[in-house]
Amino acid sequence: MFQVAEGIKGVHILGVVQSKDALEDLLKICPINPQSRYVLIEVGMQKETVQDVLTGLGIVGTMAGAQYLHDAITFSLEDHELIERITKLLYPQIAKVHNTTPSRIERAIRVAIERSWSLASMEYKKRIFGEMASVNSTRPTNMQYIQCIVNYLK
Repeated sequence: MFQVAEGIKGVHILGVVQSKDALEDLLKICPINPQSRYVLIEVGMQKETVQDVLTGLGIVGTMAGAQYLHDAITFSLEDHELIERITKLLYPQIAKVHNTTPSRIERAIRVAIERSWSLASMEYKKRIFGEMASVNSTRPTNMQYIQCIVNYLK
């Protein structure tokens, strides 16, 4: 993220942008006074959240498995061992939180993934899943799906 600032008597923020392309666009529309001094401050790219990624993949809060999938990714970000033992550790942990069974957790996540795999844009899927998202590919398993998102967010 970049901030463009003008400074004569202090610093005035003209805008906050996420990329160099956006910065160039901002500079095209912002009037630049040649007598002023401009400072470009690199603040650091803002990371996407779990919710941002799920929304980008077409998983919305109204889907039955949306919260379960969110929890699975969040728990796996905190403890990577959970994803490697998905049926023995991860599903039971989520089931305990939501007062349901591990099999219902697995099914709801699977259905959400199936739906998102058909809804999400190919470009976004390739960004998260790489070559796994090719045009003729079948949907990833629950474990692969969660693992790819965890790796993307790390």
